[in-house]
Amino acid sequence: MRRLRGEGVNPSIAGDGYVREVTCQATRERVFAAVATVGGLRGWWTPIVAGTTRAGGQLTFGFEDMDEAIVMRVDEMTGPSRVRWTCLDHSSAADWSATTIQFELSDAGSEGCILTFGHLGLPAEEVAAGWDRFLNSLVSLVETVQGAPFRAGEAALDVARAYHHAWTAHDFDAARRFLAADLVTEVPINTYAGRDDFAAAVASFGALAEHVDLLAEFGSGNQALLLYDMHTQPFGRFRVAEHFTVSEGLIQCIRHVHDTAVLRGAE
Repeated sequence: MRRLRGEGVNPSIAGDGYVREVTCQATRERVFAAVATVGGLRGWWTPIVAGTTRAGGQLTFGFEDMDEAIVMRVDEMTGPSRVRWTCLDHSSAADWSATTIQFELSDAGSEGCILTFGHLGLPAEEVAAGWDRFLNSLVSLVETVQGAPFRAGEAALDVARAYHHAWTAHDFDAARRFLAADLVTEVPINTYAGRDDFAAAVASFGALAEHVDLLAEFGSGNQALLLYDMHTQPFGRFRVAEHFTVSEGLIQCIRHVHDTAVLRGAE
């Protein structure tokens, strides 16, 4: 299991901005390799990474089919506990310049660790959805060897995966941040007025999930589809097909198809 919390508990990461704590079922050394090597960064953020991760060096991040680049200066590289960057340039987000990105690692049991991540120097809401998505990708990489870095044409599926990963880990605040304010939903039972109404329902029903088995996934353009079995008490197992429409990194529409008999029987 992993958890994401809105407030940072590591006193060495302090200041205005986005701070989150992530518990990983992976050693500090494994997580450090994911954030402190070019190959590791390619596995969870973007495959287009150039430069050096040594202190004093620079890293340049590109994004497939996008005229966008981010340049980071590596200020600190202390293994396996701390990485700190300063953003020198973001070609499409000028307010990233001079902000600080920091990764702090501490042990959590013999085979786990806690990553406290901070992006300081700008409002948290400007970057929360993006970092939530890619922190989920990082956790997936270190726990399963399969990250979800940015890829053109798969952006909708990446967002759907990150949303699914968040709510199935019972991090409903993180899941909510992937939903557009004017979210439209089409589900067999109940109607929802928008993001907050639907997010409350996800938190209420999702809390009943003992585990969720992802069976299949598909993405094309701004559309994505996940098929999964949800195991709950008191309803047992039932299968859900969930269709997403995504724009600018946020889920605009969710459609569910599932057998409602067991749910209607409980009414």
